[in-house]
Amino acid sequence: MVRKTIFTMMFLAVIGCVSAQSLRFEWNGQVYSEGEEIVCTNDEYGYGEYIQHMQLRNLTSGDLNVIVEKEVLEDLEGTMNFFCWGQCYSSAVFVSDTVTVVANSLNTDDLSFHTLFEEPVFGKVLVKYSAYDANHPNERVSINVIFHKSDVGMNEMALVYFGQPYPNPANSMVSFDYHLSGNSADAVVYNLVGQEVMRQEINTFDKRVSLSVADLNDGIYFCSVICNGQNLATVKFVVRK
Repeated sequence: MVRKTIFTMMFLAVIGCVSAQSLRFEWNGQVYSEGEEIVCTNDEYGYGEYIQHMQLRNLTSGDLNVIVEKEVLEDLEGTMNFFCWGQCYSSAVFVSDTVTVVANSLNTDDLSFHTLFEEPVFGKVLVKYSAYDANHPNERVSINVIFHKSDVGMNEMALVYFGQPYPNPANSMVSFDYHLSGNSADAVVYNLVGQEVMRQEINTFDKRVSLSVADLNDGIYFCSVICNGQNLATVKFVVRK
């Protein structure tokens, strides 16, 4: 029995080492979780080239030869996307060459994701970017970038993205990731019969709103983004304590 227990513990330890995350996307101290969606509205040079800068952190004690890969999930006619990782690749390249990221460090090579919009084109392009050690291609970390070029004026409001609630069900706090183009709006929570039970202002500078549900009864609720009396989006969540 003791021998079996030791073997089981050793097996679980090996599995833990194999599945441990070796890379992480970051930018200017912001850490991005696996599969996180990022909205890019950065027209850096003013002529329609939207750029999301990024860095990769090596979380292991050994150097890694890292490959970056792109997958276009939602394309838009009149756009062109490419990426840079040590060098800039053409839009036809989906897999980079290897770049060495030193052990326990943040890479200093230029890593950036680009989408170029032609002058009359507006809309969204969604691209998934993955990074992995060349020796372990199945152990990868990924993020999704939404490149968004809006034709909405600065004094108008557009909801670019309003994510699903988390955690869901919630017992004390519930959060939503969002991106607004324009002025501020309100996150308004309604109960199942349509009564407003909570309201909190959100703006273009914050990218996440967290609401306390500690005083709400168990049940189903709806959170809407409201601007000037207009409902821009609604998502459902559950409170369960």
